[in-house]
Amino acid sequence: MLKSARFWIGLGLSAVCLYFAFQGIQFDQLIEALRNIDWLWSIPAAAMFLISYAGRVFRWQLLFAPEKPRWAKTFHALNIGYFLSNLLPARLGDIVRAYLIGEIDHVSKGRALSTVIVERLNDGLTVVLLLGVTAFFVPNIPDLARQGALGVAATGIAGIVFLLAISFQKERGLRWLRRLTAPIPLLQHPRLWGALASVIDGFAILRSPRPIIGVMLWSLFVWITGGVLYWLVMYATHLILPMQAAFLVMVVTSLVVVVPSSPGYIGVFHYVAQLTLASVFGVDKAAALSYAVVMHAFTYLWLIALGLYSMWHEGLTYQQLQTLSQRVNARGHHPD
Repeated sequence: MLKSARFWIGLGLSAVCLYFAFQGIQFDQLIEALRNIDWLWSIPAAAMFLISYAGRVFRWQLLFAPEKPRWAKTFHALNIGYFLSNLLPARLGDIVRAYLIGEIDHVSKGRALSTVIVERLNDGLTVVLLLGVTAFFVPNIPDLARQGALGVAATGIAGIVFLLAISFQKERGLRWLRRLTAPIPLLQHPRLWGALASVIDGFAILRSPRPIIGVMLWSLFVWITGGVLYWLVMYATHLILPMQAAFLVMVVTSLVVVVPSSPGYIGVFHYVAQLTLASVFGVDKAAALSYAVVMHAFTYLWLIALGLYSMWHEGLTYQQLQTLSQRVNARGHHPD
């Protein structure tokens, strides 16, 4: 990990974001804001987190249809995957959980990896759709930002439709893409084409109507309940803002954290959440940063706790998971 250029670039980006997040902040104001958290709101927030999280388990299980793995095993593999993604760079936890569900419930690892790819693409589509919808209901958002949000949403939808169309003619589509990108040597790496082929294979899982509808509905459930969670944490930090403020923070931070950063998105999440609240809703920078710290810590600690519980339940150690993640990384993310 320490030899990875991506790791150091991500660490540097996180440090820069933290620097800007704390610019002009009076530390006594930040500490006071953190001291005044209303912890009673953590009870409904925890309930909403668990409800939203259960939706993620049901959605991943549905992606294996018609032969779905057991819910409990899906739950434990997901917990461990998110746990590792918070500790390791490059979202290796997503790849590791595909291996784990294969090991602990005898599911094809290649099939499991395809479901993870489809899940992430579905998340991306849902987030950009919510961004486009939210942009209409935030009165203070600049016109340029509103147009950008709608542009991102339209681009995301077009990209998903394009990949779905190619999945019906995989070999022909890949040949056409290779000819189209032939003048660009950077795009000719075998791993890139292997990953693209996996994406296309993953879309094949969703060609029948019932899984498509089910996965889309679960994705909406997951992200809508996630937005409510963000809103409840706002009340815990005494930010009395409309629901659309919570949804805007959620979708913007979710889109931005795809860039390389330190594990757990430390710094990037905090700065973007603070910037969104301060620039669009006029929230004091210290109060906005306090909210970002609490929101990040709340989800981070829950994911760590669930991951540790599932590691104990499955009889796994962190050293074993590290070895597995290194093996996954060395094999180029191809399970079979």
